[in-house]
Amino acid sequence: MANSTIKNIADSIGVPKLKDEITSAMAQDVEFRLHEIITEAMKFMRHSKRTKLTVTDINSALRVRNVEPIYGFETGRPIKFNKTATALEEIYYVDDEVIDLDRLMEEPLPSVPLEVVYTAHWLAIEGVQPRIQQNPAPIDEEEPAAKKPAKAPQRQDSVETIPLVKHVLSKELQLYFECITESLVSPDPLVKSTALESISIDAGIHQLVTYFVQYVAMTVKNNLNNLSTLNTAMAVAKALRRNPNLFVEPYMHQLIPSLLTCLVSKRLCESYTEDHWSLRDGAAEQIAEICQQFGQSYHTLQARITRTLLRAFLDPTKPLTTHYGAIVGLTKLGVSIIKVLVLPNIKAYMSLLDAEMEKRDNQQLIYDGAHCQTALINVLKTLARDSDDIEPVGVTIPQRSKLAEVVGDTLARLVFDDPDAGKITAAVLAANKEAKAKETSK
Repeated sequence: MANSTIKNIADSIGVPKLKDEITSAMAQDVEFRLHEIITEAMKFMRHSKRTKLTVTDINSALRVRNVEPIYGFETGRPIKFNKTATALEEIYYVDDEVIDLDRLMEEPLPSVPLEVVYTAHWLAIEGVQPRIQQNPAPIDEEEPAAKKPAKAPQRQDSVETIPLVKHVLSKELQLYFECITESLVSPDPLVKSTALESISIDAGIHQLVTYFVQYVAMTVKNNLNNLSTLNTAMAVAKALRRNPNLFVEPYMHQLIPSLLTCLVSKRLCESYTEDHWSLRDGAAEQIAEICQQFGQSYHTLQARITRTLLRAFLDPTKPLTTHYGAIVGLTKLGVSIIKVLVLPNIKAYMSLLDAEMEKRDNQQLIYDGAHCQTALINVLKTLARDSDDIEPVGVTIPQRSKLAEVVGDTLARLVFDDPDAGKITAAVLAANKEAKAKETSK
C-alpha cells in the first residue's frame, strides 16, 4: 500500500498534511488488514469449488470479522477500472452508470411475484411416478432426449397442474386385468370367487389398484338397477381393502362415493322385493371399517360421512330406502353416534314413518317401512349391547309409556315384543337421561 494513497484518502476526508511517520504506519496496517480479508475470502472461494474470487467472497469474509459489507458491487457484473493520469500519479476508477430517471419512470412496472407457498404432491404411488408438473419428466425410451427440439423457457404467472396419465402397464398386467374383469361377470360363482380371492391376496397388482377403483366406480354408476353387479362391485372394493400387500389409502376419496351410493341410493334393483337390503348393510360395514382404519390419517373423514348420512336420515323428501341406508350407516359408525344423533331424532322420524305406512294402497311403502322399523330396532339393540352395566327394567306399562316418550308408540310396541325388551328399555332410558343431564349442565 503506497504512502501517497493514504495521503489522498486522508485529504478526501478532511485530514490534510498527514505526517510521513503516521502515513507509513497506517499503510502497513491497512496492507496487513487487506491481506487478512483476502486470505479469509479465498477460503470461501475454495469451499465454493471456484477458482475466481468474487465480491460475495469478500463480503462473506467481512461478515466473519463483524465488518459491514461493501455495497454497490455485484458478483455477476464485471468491474472495469479506468485509468487517468494526474500531474503526480496515475489513478484508477470505476465508471458509474448514468440512469435516466425520466425513462425509468415511464417503464412499466414488473409483474408481482408469486407468494411463496408449500404444496404437497405424490412423488410416487406404489413405485409409479405420476406425470405432474412437480415431478421430473420421465425419459422416453423411444425418442432420445437429444433428438427432441428444445423449447424456450416460458415464465408462467400461475401454477398449472398437468392431469395424471394412465400407468404404463406390462402385457402381463393388462392380461391379468382383462381376465379378472371377465371372471367377475361370469355366471359361475366359483369363477367369480376365485377372481375375488386373487384380488384380495395377490402381491403384484399394486399398479392395477387405480384401475380396479375405477372399475368399481363405473360399475356402480352404470348398473344402479342390477343388484348382482352391484354386489360384485362391493365385493371388489372389499377385496382391495383386505389385501395386505396393497396401499389403497390414496384412493379412498374415489372409493367412498361408490360405497355411499350403494348405501343410500333410492333404487338398487328392478323389483322392490329383491334383497337390496343386504347390499346396503355390506356398504355400511365397509364405510365403518374405512372410518376406523383411516380416521387417524383423515380427521374429517368420519365427520363428513356422518353429516351426509344424518342429512339423508332427517330429510322427509327422501325415499324410505334412503332412510334405511342412512340409519344402518349411522348405526355402524358407533354407539356415540347413536346417542348423539340418532336417538334424539327417532320419535320425530317415527311419526313420519307411521304416516307413510298408513297408505295401505302402496305395498312398497309398507314393505320398505317395515325394514326401516327393523333398522331402528337394531339401533336400540346396539345401544343395549353396549350398556352391560345397566340392569334390565320390568316390562310394564309405565316403562312402556316412558319408552314411548323417547322413541314413539309404534317403536315402543315393537320393542316390547322383543325378548330383550327390559334390557333395551333400560339402555334407551339411561341414554336419554344422560343426554338431558348434559343439556341441563350447558
